[in-house]
Amino acid sequence: MKNKDFNKLLLLIPAGLILVGSIVFLYSRPGSGDDRICQENVAKLQKLENADIAQTEQQLQNLKKSEEDDSLRNMDSSTVLDDVQIRQAFAGSVILGDSITNSIVEYGYLDTDVVVAKLGLSVAGADEQIATAISLNPSHVFMAFGSNDLEIYGADSSGFVADYKKQIVKIQEALPDIPIYINCILPITDAAIEATPDLAYYSQYNEGLISLCQEMGCTFIDNSAIVEGSSEDLYEPDGEHVIQDYYPKWLTHMAQAAGLQT
Repeated sequence: MKNKDFNKLLLLIPAGLILVGSIVFLYSRPGSGDDRICQENVAKLQKLENADIAQTEQQLQNLKKSEEDDSLRNMDSSTVLDDVQIRQAFAGSVILGDSITNSIVEYGYLDTDVVVAKLGLSVAGADEQIATAISLNPSHVFMAFGSNDLEIYGADSSGFVADYKKQIVKIQEALPDIPIYINCILPITDAAIEATPDLAYYSQYNEGLISLCQEMGCTFIDNSAIVEGSSEDLYEPDGEHVIQDYYPKWLTHMAQAAGLQT
């Protein structure tokens, strides 16, 4: 959907509020009829308006996500940041995570003054990395945990989210004015899930992270369209980790989400 159509939807919310507000005013004036009936009618109107607003807000969110997904699927050499731009964009930031994040360093895109990651790391076991990130006094913090946690927590997505929250709280208490961005757990191939069934819970974990971001004032970054919309297979043979071609697109998307592009 075009931006102009998106903007039209934005106008529906205040318009609806004005309409219902006017009706409520008319039905609530003295002498307009039985008070009880008026109150019931007002309550019904308010209920309908609340439902309409919630539905419209959901439509807006769906449109925004659709546009973002389309943008990710259409990434090419003209829109992906090059190596120099990536270093410029993330200067002063910190990216926390496990082996998937650590590959940013292994492939040479960023150094350990930005990427604080460790192979096999879980979110609950990241105390040392969180402390290091805080000590760097970054301008932005990006977190990317979950691939190892799936096999630790299994069906207990709430336990994973609770431990993630503890780490976020540490950062927010030490760096209260620093924005925090939470990366999704990437989709996992059917073959990998068949081999390790606990990996199938990744979507539940992501739903929990979305709610956590809303609660904690963080920004959720959904990178799934990068792998789902690519014309090439971006997965390693294990069906969980990703190949080098994924990383410039991921870093570009993170930079876009945080407004870091130069």
